[in-house]
Amino acid sequence: MRSIRLLAPGKLEMRDIPDRISATETTVQVDVSACGICGSDLALYNGRRDLSREHYFGHEFSGIITDAGKGANGLRSGMRVASELVKGCGRCWFCRNGLQNYCKSLNDALFPGGFTEKTLVTNTEAYGFLSPIPSVLDDITATLMEPANCAFHVAKRAEIKPGDSVLIFGLGAIGLIASQILKSLGAGKIVGADRSELRLAQVRKSGLLDVVNTNDADWLEQIKEMTAREGVDVVVEATGAPAVLQDAMSAARTGGRIVVPSVYFNSIDGFKPLPIMRKELTIIGSKGPAPLLKSDGTSAVVDKVIELKSALEKMITVYEYKDALQAFEDARNGSAIKAVIKF
Repeated sequence: MRSIRLLAPGKLEMRDIPDRISATETTVQVDVSACGICGSDLALYNGRRDLSREHYFGHEFSGIITDAGKGANGLRSGMRVASELVKGCGRCWFCRNGLQNYCKSLNDALFPGGFTEKTLVTNTEAYGFLSPIPSVLDDITATLMEPANCAFHVAKRAEIKPGDSVLIFGLGAIGLIASQILKSLGAGKIVGADRSELRLAQVRKSGLLDVVNTNDADWLEQIKEMTAREGVDVVVEATGAPAVLQDAMSAARTGGRIVVPSVYFNSIDGFKPLPIMRKELTIIGSKGPAPLLKSDGTSAVVDKVIELKSALEKMITVYEYKDALQAFEDARNGSAIKAVIKF
């Protein structure tokens, strides 16, 4: 079966590997249709995360169940599914305290992962990482279920109020999806900010957001003019660059909220935390994905992805499997907002 393997930082290999996986009592087998490249995949590719500690490669995928194992959570063979955290184990301290997004079961949820033509996915009555997807949602857009889950968690953590102004630092997939979810939840003016000319041009072309180039000396004044306020109500810091947290504090209004879904690998030289006190800022971490279920136990994220489908499609660049190495390069250099590899 076809597979994309990360052998070492910067060294990807495409190869056919033996098909030796089969579902067990605690897993289902999925034939992968497509898989998106996540920022965490790029962190492994770039050597910023320890590859030896990772159990799988690729986790933003859609596909068809070919063996449902014991059929927990109502999953059946032939069902179209997409990856997202549906529920944690329910037993660990995190799950028992409402923090299912920290459940350690996620570490072993997949084998070998979504960048292989077939993968096993943990599925028990206590744990779920797959959601059924309806016919109105195509396989490519469905790969955004997992990042949309993360972005929905950002929006929830922001506690958005009707008319709140929002600034999104970092116009990658999480920042852009969060912007669209926040808009759907009643946010007022939303502005995107980035320093990449390539990324800014893509977002301008998509028409999803008004944007500001943070390389401009007057970027902060531009934002104040665009929002008609002395600072924004909510800032989402999604760049992964620690120094931008200082900019986020400058952009937030007095009493404002800053939501941080970024994964920081470095410290901040010269960080000045005084505005946290002076402006009574609230800084909120957001670690996704997190289960977001409706009263009937099905995913609320599925409905949101369907609602925002036309906007989400503008973020995706599709690559055939044979072009997978180019997909990773384009994702790394920013020429693709969300690169999705089709199997």
